[in-house]
Amino acid sequence: MSTQLTGPEDLTAKARIRAAAFALVAERGVHSTTVRGIAQRAGVSPALVIHHFGSKQGVIDAISTWIVEYLHRNTREPDRGGDPAQALQRRLVRFERMVAEVPLLGAYVRRMLLDGQPDGLDWFRRAVDLSAEELAHRERMGKARPSTDLRAEAAMLFILGFAPVLLGPMLEHALGLDFDDERSWTRWRDAESELLTSALYPGAATTDAP
Repeated sequence: MSTQLTGPEDLTAKARIRAAAFALVAERGVHSTTVRGIAQRAGVSPALVIHHFGSKQGVIDAISTWIVEYLHRNTREPDRGGDPAQALQRRLVRFERMVAEVPLLGAYVRRMLLDGQPDGLDWFRRAVDLSAEELAHRERMGKARPSTDLRAEAAMLFILGFAPVLLGPMLEHALGLDFDDERSWTRWRDAESELLTSALYPGAATTDAP
């Protein structure tokens, strides 16, 4: 998994604009992000932003799609055998690493989910769509028990995964954690894994992933 949201092949003006807008939304929120601010951060003219994306909303929509697909691509479990509980552990480790290696990702998700803007509502719906798709895929593969309400459970899984990002200070205070410390992440991950294993994969082994 790349530690950056852009790679060497993604150094075009359009990619720089997208990356600049992503950073600004993470730092300031959608409402306070402007075309002029995006252009200044990307080192281009406002006219070029409009040329590539049509409007500020066009940039915001492009980022939303980009980030949802990025999350899905980096947490999806490949089609392979093995114990479902171990597969869950691998997903949790990848997710944790992804959040740590791209700090603005957590800030972006916080802004989108907690600012109360229509863009955030739409972004969450799209994230739940992909989460439900992935959960349905695991059910078809026999890696998860059938859900009675697939979308509701998919939404719960998404929220639980992002709990340290959204509620970090509260969790640290209530549980005596420090998410800057690997041991705290391990404690949270193990508890999450135990909870989800018993709910999604009853009877599965709980051996830690390699």
